[in-house]
Amino acid sequence: MTNLNTLISYLSDLIEAVLSETFNSYNIEDLTQQQLHYLQVISRLHNPTITELSRELQLTKPTVTVLVDKLVSKGYVRRVPSDSDRRVTHLHLDEKGKIIEQLRMLAYKGMEERISSELNETEITILTEILKKLASKF
Repeated sequence: MTNLNTLISYLSDLIEAVLSETFNSYNIEDLTQQQLHYLQVISRLHNPTITELSRELQLTKPTVTVLVDKLVSKGYVRRVPSDSDRRVTHLHLDEKGKIIEQLRMLAYKGMEERISSELNETEITILTEILKKLASKF
């Protein structure tokens, strides 16, 4: 059997290829992998502030701000002032950003179907439990 490091690398490449294929099939070519990752994290955090996003990404606020500015200028993200504190702005996915996340979910659903077609119910249950355990540690 191939070592774990090699399998992780292979799966990472496979997931990236499936996502890239999905985005390219919808002519979405103006985003870098890093920008796609930021969109994913913004979506997962549900309208974070720059501070929350930078904490999650473990990057400085100025670094995150530069890339967020690019996403804003491309129309994927918009800044929305906080209702409770006008000094604070939250990052919201704009329509284009929401479409990217819908496409990401479509790609993940396709991966899920491909994996499920190769495994029996017991294997799916075991894989699911292992992935849950790993996800809780990261």
